[in-house]
Amino acid sequence: MESCTSMFQLKQIQAQMTRTGLITHTFPLSRVLAFCALSDSGDMSHADLLFNRIENPNTYMWNTMIRGYSRARMPAVGLSFFFRMVHESVEMDSRSFVFVLKACGQLFRDFEGKFVHCRIWKMGFDSDTLVQNGLIHFYGVIGRLSSARKVFEEMTCRDVFSWTSMIDAYTTHNCVNEALELFKSMLMSDVEPNEVTMVAVIAACSQKGSLEIGKSIHEYIKMKKVTCSINLMNAISDMYVKCGCLSAARENFNNMKARDVFSWTTMVNGYAKFGELDDARKLFDEMPERNEVSWNAMIAGYSQNNQPKEAIVLFHEMVEAGLIPMESTLVDAKRYKREQSQYDVVKDLCA
Repeated sequence: MESCTSMFQLKQIQAQMTRTGLITHTFPLSRVLAFCALSDSGDMSHADLLFNRIENPNTYMWNTMIRGYSRARMPAVGLSFFFRMVHESVEMDSRSFVFVLKACGQLFRDFEGKFVHCRIWKMGFDSDTLVQNGLIHFYGVIGRLSSARKVFEEMTCRDVFSWTSMIDAYTTHNCVNEALELFKSMLMSDVEPNEVTMVAVIAACSQKGSLEIGKSIHEYIKMKKVTCSINLMNAISDMYVKCGCLSAARENFNNMKARDVFSWTTMVNGYAKFGELDDARKLFDEMPERNEVSWNAMIAGYSQNNQPKEAIVLFHEMVEAGLIPMESTLVDAKRYKREQSQYDVVKDLCA
């Protein structure tokens, strides 16, 4: 199984296991099911077919199906497996609840989430840290911040995921003061923030627009030598841009060991937003790859700085590249074309 990289190979292995009778053994069968449901090369329809042939699937197998369908962006089907577990009185563990809560979060299903929470209480998993973290994440995703905070406050043992999930929930729903206050409390606890925590905290600084706080958080990251992934470095650049400090954003950009399209687009957008179009265009032309956001940022920069001709030229290049402009970009392009047509008519009349 370790060398299996495709469903074609998996089916060959499964056929061999069927011939030898190994497919009737729980562990090898669960490995086959996990590959189908959780591998990037897997196939949920085959996983479903295999699962339905298992006479007495164990908890791990049920969990694999719930997790697999959530991973495949079919959370409603995953949720149905959980309800089958309830109906058939299948034994559950903490991961059963974590996976189904993720499915509920993907569906933004408050009612089903409450049902799962009640089930958690009924079965005595309400003090399980893994489950409590799942509840915080779920309530955070659907915007039930008071419920998320209640679970957080009731925890006797909080780990980095507990703190990060709560901070991220506040940040996601624009409660930046609460996010930053909670981060201060975290610093006084015995839990060290990690890279994911810092992405959420930096995002809160971006929303608040406080350069002073943003700089202090950036200094903390450097002092504590927090692992600086592309996501964190991008968040720092974005924070400096939104706080109006392009020099610090550019310095952070230059210090990045690796950059993605978001890294470049953040800087292009920053320069364009503050009218530094030459710097914006230079970076735009240097981009290894561009997406719709990159093009729209540059076009918007020209539009906002009263350079309609450059905006129209870039708009046509974007369309020729097979990309779809944002609605605001389309509106600007139509307006500039109309104004250009009117100008040409007046010019001809005066000739």
